Amino acid sequence: MKIAFRHVPFTGEQRGILDRLAADAGYETYWCPDGTVPAAGMLEDCEILMGYFPPDLMKSLPRLKWVQTPAAGVERFCGDIYANQDVVLTNGSGAFGVAIAEYMLTGLLMLMRNMPAYMDNQKAHVWKCMGTCRSICGSVITVVGMGDIGTKFAARAKALGATVRGVRRTPDGIPENFDAVYSTAQLKEAVADVDAVVMCLPGTKETTKLVSAEVIEAMSPKTLLVNCGRGYTIDQEALTRALREKRIAGAALDVFAAEPLAQDDPLWSMENVIITPHISGHDDDPINAQAIFDIFRENLKRWFAGEKLANIVDRKRGY
Repeated sequence: MKIAFRHVPFTGEQRGILDRLAADAGYETYWCPDGTVPAAGMLEDCEILMGYFPPDLMKSLPRLKWVQTPAAGVERFCGDIYANQDVVLTNGSGAFGVAIAEYMLTGLLMLMRNMPAYMDNQKAHVWKCMGTCRSICGSVITVVGMGDIGTKFAARAKALGATVRGVRRTPDGIPENFDAVYSTAQLKEAVADVDAVVMCLPGTKETTKLVSAEVIEAMSPKTLLVNCGRGYTIDQEALTRALREKRIAGAALDVFAAEPLAQDDPLWSMENVIITPHISGHDDDPINAQAIFDIFRENLKRWFAGEKLANIVDRKRGY
């Protein structure tokens, strides 16, 4: 029996730990060389895959029983491309909350403190006040998506003095660090007259364009939007219009409806927009990499012991 690894952010020491753990259970490990896609024949004895493998390759493996992906978002494995219910799918949920929460705070603070304008001034050697700054302290922030990332962001925003609203599928109960919880059906109410909207949604059929033109219209000219979930959870054309017309104050965007963002997309040139190339929860971030390793090592121990795995994905929900 074999365990194969591809595109995983593990150190030599971590690889050694997993090699020994596998050997003790009678498994062979195969580490795919960087940048390569192994032939199906190399993996025909694989029972477990860890990392990023092409779905077509996964379909061809007759002994495959479990796939662990480092990523939290696994929608590409939940549709028609690869939906084999006999293979357990687990994800990296819980590994990225700290890093992405820090990214979202960074984006908000940069916009609130006019930092993009000051960075432009620095390059031009211009000494000029760029207007009144805003603060997270005393602000009202709506967090759309109350999973690991949303809850970690809420804790940090609350510690800085914000009032935090949460949005999820069902509004049962108010968790720690949230002041109110709304259902997705109440999204327009939840984003009305807030200082910021923070998006942490997974990519599913239900979340596609959940933030519609009507929801964006419900926001205020003071509202800042941060998206680190999936780009297609927002109507990007409606968002672009709202930013251009200053119907919302600005945005920090790490994800887009199509990636990479087209060279001629108007978002690139907007002074009230911060753009990053889907890096807020990068696997190679040391904190994320350690968390991914911990999740997989614990799951591997459970697999060998015949116990239920953590982070099992519900393919019907998409997360």
